[in-house]
Amino acid sequence: MKSEYNIALIGELNGSMEITLEVLAARNFPVAKVFPLVSGGQLFTSAPIDESENEFDDEELEPQANTVMFAGKPLDVIDLDNFDWQKADIALFLTDTETTLKWADIASEYCVVIDNSGAFLADEAVPLVQIGVNDDSLGGYAQTNKIAIPSSESAQLAIAIKQLHQEVGLLRVSVSSYHSVSASGKAGVTTLAGETARLLNAKSVEPSLFPQQSAFNVFPQLGDLNAEGISLGELRLVNEIRTLLGDPSIIVSSTQVVVPMFYGCAQAVHLQTHYPVDLEEVAHALHHSDGISLSKSVCDYPDMISDVIGHADVKIGRLRKDVCDANGINLWVCADNVYFGIASNAVKVAEKLIQTYL
Repeated sequence: MKSEYNIALIGELNGSMEITLEVLAARNFPVAKVFPLVSGGQLFTSAPIDESENEFDDEELEPQANTVMFAGKPLDVIDLDNFDWQKADIALFLTDTETTLKWADIASEYCVVIDNSGAFLADEAVPLVQIGVNDDSLGGYAQTNKIAIPSSESAQLAIAIKQLHQEVGLLRVSVSSYHSVSASGKAGVTTLAGETARLLNAKSVEPSLFPQQSAFNVFPQLGDLNAEGISLGELRLVNEIRTLLGDPSIIVSSTQVVVPMFYGCAQAVHLQTHYPVDLEEVAHALHHSDGISLSKSVCDYPDMISDVIGHADVKIGRLRKDVCDANGINLWVCADNVYFGIASNAVKVAEKLIQTYL
């Protein structure tokens, strides 16, 4: 086991990259060097940057263009095309599927890849890992030098229901996920801000990134729909929940809804158990689950702004019995889709990796 590790971080500027750097620093991850990597199109200049200069020293530096802050110091952002993967011990791919498919195989020849994009959903050789749910699966990374982490909505749902599934058993999980526009990355945040400004200034809006206007609107579609009317994200949640819970027989249904909120994901969840369960037993299972905060009253629920955004745990409220189904349980599950769903989950997997295997 090394005392410090070199981390390659592939993500969006002004998005997942900065928040992941914040989490690395907050959790005191044993970092030797961080290499922030983006495609050339995100750089202010196409001139290659020498990643060897990314040292942490005591000299006070002012952040320049094409830099990100880590532990109070600016780091030069590096063009992904020019990076030498031999410099990294762990590569965090917090990016889109296309970028992962282009670079992950190359990166995995030299370092361990942790991917958030869903690119390896159908690859059984790449373990899907959510810390606190199926930690033991992490050891399977050695076959390909790759680890997949679930989508943010799968992650928060799996943590919310894992203990209950172990103790009682779940027959069916039905979830409607209310996604903020940051589910589409920085472009989603920019789109909502721009549309809101235009509408408040009595100007018209033409949908571009989303199928409908995102400001002051909700619509049940995140990404393209297939011929059956199902999105890749909805299919991804079904497959990931079955994998994470280790139960391919559990019935999972999913609907994704985009709401005019910058960050966060809230879920209305209906659970069907194999037999009637007392609400106190459900609450007990939730209280004994790591990373969960349960509201004290059945009438309480978290505030997305003050309780959820910027936090690394999953908040649960409105826990109640279903009025028509004796085996039914309803709950409201919330988390910060970037801080928790992307950054914290990736860093926790990296922590477990170095503690146990590297």
